[in-house]
Amino acid sequence: MCGLAGLFLPAGAPAAAADLAAMLAVMRHRGPDGSRCHLSADRRFQAGFTRLAIIDRAGADQPLVRDDGDLVLLGNGEIYNYRELRAGLEARGVTFQTRGDMEPALEAYRAEGDAFVERLNGMFALAIHDRRDGALRLIRDRLGIKPLHWARLAGGGILFASEIKALFASGLLTPAVDETAVAAWLAHGYVPAPATLYRGVMSLPPGCRLLARADGTVTVERYWQARPAADLPTDPAAIGAALTELLDDAVGLQLRADVPVGAMLSGGIDSGLLVALAARRLDRPLKTYTVRFAGAAVDETPLAAAVAARYGTDHTVFDLATDRAADLLPRLAWYADAPLADASLLPNHLINQVIGAETRVVLNGTGGDELFAGYGRYFRLPVEARWLRLPAPVRRAALAVLRRLDPLLAWKLARADKFDTDRGGYLHDHSTQFPPPLLRRLGCRLPPVAPAQAEWFARFAGPADSGALFAELNTYLPEDLLTLLDRTSMAHSVEGRVPLLDHRLVEAALAVPPEIRAPGGRQKALERAIAAPFLPDSVLTAPKQGFASPVPAWFLTGGLAGPTERLLTRPAALARGWWSAEGIRRLLADPGRHAFRLYALLMLELTIRLQVETPLSAPPDATLAEIADAA
Repeated sequence: MCGLAGLFLPAGAPAAAADLAAMLAVMRHRGPDGSRCHLSADRRFQAGFTRLAIIDRAGADQPLVRDDGDLVLLGNGEIYNYRELRAGLEARGVTFQTRGDMEPALEAYRAEGDAFVERLNGMFALAIHDRRDGALRLIRDRLGIKPLHWARLAGGGILFASEIKALFASGLLTPAVDETAVAAWLAHGYVPAPATLYRGVMSLPPGCRLLARADGTVTVERYWQARPAADLPTDPAAIGAALTELLDDAVGLQLRADVPVGAMLSGGIDSGLLVALAARRLDRPLKTYTVRFAGAAVDETPLAAAVAARYGTDHTVFDLATDRAADLLPRLAWYADAPLADASLLPNHLINQVIGAETRVVLNGTGGDELFAGYGRYFRLPVEARWLRLPAPVRRAALAVLRRLDPLLAWKLARADKFDTDRGGYLHDHSTQFPPPLLRRLGCRLPPVAPAQAEWFARFAGPADSGALFAELNTYLPEDLLTLLDRTSMAHSVEGRVPLLDHRLVEAALAVPPEIRAPGGRQKALERAIAAPFLPDSVLTAPKQGFASPVPAWFLTGGLAGPTERLLTRPAALARGWWSAEGIRRLLADPGRHAFRLYALLMLELTIRLQVETPLSAPPDATLAEIADAA
């Protein structure tokens, strides 16, 4: 897990130099174990790498340079099946210089060309410069676990990096906001790839590769898209056994490291199942971590302790407070690069801060909800079912009245029809924080955008319930959850691994018939059945929890209200037309209802302040109040 950065200049591009030292410096948190650079003889390829050493810690520094610079590879992430790749290549006479996981990927590319990526099992963002054809290749892993951003310069050069702030640190790109992207961000809480919040900056989508040729042409193509596996058994018991086998193999691959591997252990099924499978494979106690937040309404530590006791893990419980939001949010906005509307950013940041003091690799249960239908929006809400049982004329009359009295409630009731007619739109409507009635109340003058979930749902050929999961795997998962995981873990030099997102398991899970995955609309019923032999009944029957941030309390008593109002109503913010001062004050008047929306707008404004208006080369020490007073 590291940070990569570079510049590629095709034959027609004018000479330019990227400030590689500055690019790597702003990503030092991603790789504190050393930095190296490579410049081609003609300076048309300039690249740097900052390393978090996990496999072959002493010998696998990057960039990997072979054949006097004919081939250069930089790789962020891990290739989990590197041992198998290496053995196959050695059988063909290939000699290796390191014991690392990226060299087999480079040699596989040398042997097989662009098709090599199909053989990789891992989370990765790769940059390959091949002087034989004069091209640059950028490749992102199938699910989008690791980030990769790029921009085309005015002269035709391609700038790339693991984090957007590194692109700006190059000295070749000036940060500016893309207003179209702001509308998308308000709709989704993230900007769907390939766009980003910033003008001219692109995110390479998951499962895609970019080819920048020597003649200056650039193409992006998809090399993988999740499709339901064709070889899944049909019997429910056999399906469960097949998925268990795939997950167990994924856990085994992702335990590979030359440093100790730990695991996040909440009271949930996802992390509990990973711990159960991992602990069985080790000859030493697995290190597990549980976090208890002071003042939280729910305490999952007893459930986690039951799993830890069953598998004899070396278990640690951390007590953390989340009452420092006003002090920490500016730092989080800097690390995140782009605004993350997800309020679990702070607790995840704190968790990784503590874990980072003890270990470098942690298994994480991200992905279980998207594979096994763990969210309520995957099923029609009971209140919607009751509403739809009313005669259509009654519903129309009621909506006509409600649109005058309570436009938001009317919108919520009207979306019920979309479950059958527009499932992607239904997913979007049940996850957006800023539906049309709220945008009008806010005074937003930006035009509406189409839901990204609807576009992806339309691409899926299969049952609607599975299509909903497919849509989320291509939107919410990479753009929110995996971005949050990458930024909060890498801020503390921690590598978060996600065995549930092994691409083989993803395709198998998509092939499961909905009536087996979630019979009767029971969330994660199949996963509970799979986990039954491994976990205590108390864990299997516990209601779904999560890292819930007490955002309303932050605004009521935690000091966020005043600085938020000052930041969001400063002249520069209001001049954009994204909201009005009256709209902000309407939300602030009811923090119990609108705290999460206010938090989202605050993170957007902080991001613009710290990444565009006054870019910083290091996380700020200033508090939220100090930044608001200086605005």
